[in-house]
Amino acid sequence: MSASREGLASVSLGRTKEIGLRFVAEGRFENLSEACRAGLRRLEEDARVIDLLVALGEEGMASGISEGFDIDAFIEEDEEDETRAVA
Repeated sequence: MSASREGLASVSLGRTKEIGLRFVAEGRFENLSEACRAGLRRLEEDARVIDLLVALGEEGMASGISEGFDIDAFIEEDEEDETRAVA
């Protein structure tokens, strides 16, 4: 691939192209390519967050149930905190 074509890709955006063009018209992006790159970066970030949440969930599940945990006291304390926050 020649240096002038490096990094270029042809994609079919379908109806989502209209969204990208609207973002360009609104001044949110300089051009459609920039809007597409931003979308891909967002997908990458979302994937990282999901991976982290899954790992934390697995860690929590593996840690087992705390013997000294009182769910009723926890709920009551949480409700008291909400009442104070509203007042």
